[in-house]
Amino acid sequence: MQVIGLIGYVDKYDYTINLAKTINLMGKSVLVIDATNDKKIKYVIPALDRIGNSYVTQYDGVDFAVGFDSLHDLENYLVEQQINIGLYDYLIIDIDDARGYEYFKSRKFDKNYFFVNTNMISINKNREIVKAIKVYQTADDTTQFTKVLYRQYMSRASENYFEKRIEEYELEFSQNMYEIDENDQDKMANLDSQFSGIIGLKKHSKMYVTNITDMAAEIMGDVSARDIKKEISRRRE
Repeated sequence: MQVIGLIGYVDKYDYTINLAKTINLMGKSVLVIDATNDKKIKYVIPALDRIGNSYVTQYDGVDFAVGFDSLHDLENYLVEQQINIGLYDYLIIDIDDARGYEYFKSRKFDKNYFFVNTNMISINKNREIVKAIKVYQTADDTTQFTKVLYRQYMSRASENYFEKRIEEYELEFSQNMYEIDENDQDKMANLDSQFSGIIGLKKHSKMYVTNITDMAAEIMGDVSARDIKKEISRRRE
């Protein structure tokens, strides 16, 4: 089982859902854990038949854990449900604040993706997360983060300011980077997924599909982005 951390103060629940489904299409079992402050996934994943605030539900072949305060709480719940968490191929944990990082870092992340948005709220909130990360880093820690940038149009001055603020995080970023530019086509595709009950990928823009298949291929390691795109094109939506 690999644990994938999607870390950063960015509204990325749609991207998280789509990434999980992309990996699932390749025959992998995936559990998405919403460790964000607002837990927005519970509002787009149908679970109206569930009783209580914390549960694990399946949606279009992917399992989603909602409402848990820590990884320990989730594991206790799964034991009660006679589910072995180790049977999942991937845990994908969506984290958007320092507390979420603290309570869900008990299993070391195999891959770390750090999401940033080009606005002051994201820049400053992410600074708080970075402080939490550094608390648990040791002197010989070589953990690298892959930057995922939700880019908006900026002037040259704003671009320079933004880059300086990111440098101040003093995180070890890998050379690889992803840029996400959600256009109207992608927003409509996400809405269609929410209403249809099918996590649709084919309706997204070419750039969005390229980003998400590249990341999925990087996470899995034994399959190419090209093969993933072929699988997406074969799927009925």
